[in-house]
Amino acid sequence: MSKEISDVICPGCGVLCDDITVNLKENVIVSNYNACTKGNTKFLDINANRLLKPTIKMNGTNKEVDLDTAISKTAEILLNAESPFLYGWSATTCEAQRIGIQLAKELKGLVDSTSSFCHGVSLSTLLENSWSTATLGEVMNRADVILYWGSNPIESHPRHMSRYTTVPRGIFRQAGKEERTVVVIDIRKTRTANITDRFLEVEPNRDFELISVLRSLVNGDRPDIETVANVTLKEVNRLLELIKEADFCAIFFGLGLLMSAGTYHNVSNLLSFVAELNQFTKVVAIPMIGHYNMIGFNHVCSWLTGFPYGVDFRKEYPMFNPGETTTVELLQQKEIDAMLCVAADPVSTLPYSLTSYLKEIPVITMDRQMTPTTRISKIVIPVALSGIEVSGTAYRMDSVPLYMKNIISPPDGILSDEMILTKLLELVKEAK
Repeated sequence: MSKEISDVICPGCGVLCDDITVNLKENVIVSNYNACTKGNTKFLDINANRLLKPTIKMNGTNKEVDLDTAISKTAEILLNAESPFLYGWSATTCEAQRIGIQLAKELKGLVDSTSSFCHGVSLSTLLENSWSTATLGEVMNRADVILYWGSNPIESHPRHMSRYTTVPRGIFRQAGKEERTVVVIDIRKTRTANITDRFLEVEPNRDFELISVLRSLVNGDRPDIETVANVTLKEVNRLLELIKEADFCAIFFGLGLLMSAGTYHNVSNLLSFVAELNQFTKVVAIPMIGHYNMIGFNHVCSWLTGFPYGVDFRKEYPMFNPGETTTVELLQQKEIDAMLCVAADPVSTLPYSLTSYLKEIPVITMDRQMTPTTRISKIVIPVALSGIEVSGTAYRMDSVPLYMKNIISPPDGILSDEMILTKLLELVKEAK
């Protein structure tokens, strides 16, 4: 029996497109409309390399076990560890993230997400700066100047431009693209730059200097230079005048800015620049979040601990010290002695010099499919796909929370991250 469901939210990336239509046949998604290439992978390849049975590695061989045994063994490993580390969280629901943070607190361990070496550090700048921002809906309806800095949305967020920034007709932008000017600042001419109105090719690792010169010009100074970061002062002035003359300018900054020399100081400088521009017109800044609920973890963690990521409970109260309590440094210093990985694949995304240490400690992975991380894990627990097989809340890149409803049922015996973490938390509390 066929069935069509509309207004489905896609957990493909931080845009969380909510206009997807899927066709079902006997609890299987056979087709969809409006999803991009990333969304298609989520909807149509849901069973690729699917994990269906929990396993425990014994003498180098993975042995299938029942779910209760896997959860019980996981609790035992985490309770016996001196510094258990709970990592991942960017591709699961806020409900699961909440339970995970509570679990880290009960274990007197550490919790961190992929955001600690990604866009989460942008939120650290909120401790130092004000942040002028907006929703994607406001950008679509009002913005007449769009600036992508260190971002290539055509490849990273395929529907971002067509839904919110370049193509759509907004309430105050009825002519759509004809009323908008789109600018790209990047170290090379990307696919996005090829279709925009202006492109500034900045020299690698010199974004901070370019922002600083822009701030000087905003404040009435006239730097005695001809170029900065490979961009002529004339081009910099043209960009500044374009923004100042706009009715509403939206700046979307990506990992290209964060990974440039200066890291989060680049974002801090950019946010100060945005604040200064608001003396002349409305300007906002929005991070180009990759994982569909990465920023959700930052919100949930801030509610529960006061800090956005990298929280250490080893002294029985939350501590936050980026560069010490965050993932990269914990692996470098070999401070952790057990790891629970939820909705992440660190072996694929982190350097081998860091992930090689994971072979020396017990790793428990909760995932939907086989990954390089599941292959090195002592315990693997299969889970349902959040947003498609189970319901839950996620935060869009502009910090708007959306509730994702399940559209199909997971395979028999497969539970959600939230349900498994709840069972694990109960076992830990009982043991204590």
